[in-house]
Amino acid sequence: MPDHSTAPVPRPAQIPERADTVGPGWQESLGRLHRQLRALAPGYRLVDLGEKLGGLHVHVESVGDDSDALRALIAAAEAESMCTCEFCGAPGRVRTREDAPRGWRKAVCDTCHGPWSAHHLMIVNGAVRGRPHEE
Repeated sequence: MPDHSTAPVPRPAQIPERADTVGPGWQESLGRLHRQLRALAPGYRLVDLGEKLGGLHVHVESVGDDSDALRALIAAAEAESMCTCEFCGAPGRVRTREDAPRGWRKAVCDTCHGPWSAHHLMIVNGAVRGRPHEE
């Protein structure tokens, strides 16, 4: 049987490894959250990171650290995302395409809302992409 005791122990995934799952407008907030989490729980493990109902969603696990403090930091970042455009980082709010009563929700500013509503803006691997206009 092979001896795996010298194999490197994989480092737990943290925010920087998954930051590209959301748009560039939230990157500053994610960087700040990562630094804050590392200060309290250097070995925290990222379980989930993404956009949910228009805002940022972050779930981490940490052993032996102050979970209430970690949750408070995450809640603050998630609340900040709800008023920050995911595309550009400008002040925004959670809206639906064309402000329809139902539909996909995203935190957008007034400038990005129109192109997003018209399906001309999207986020792919953490970067804003413009869709080609249909002729």
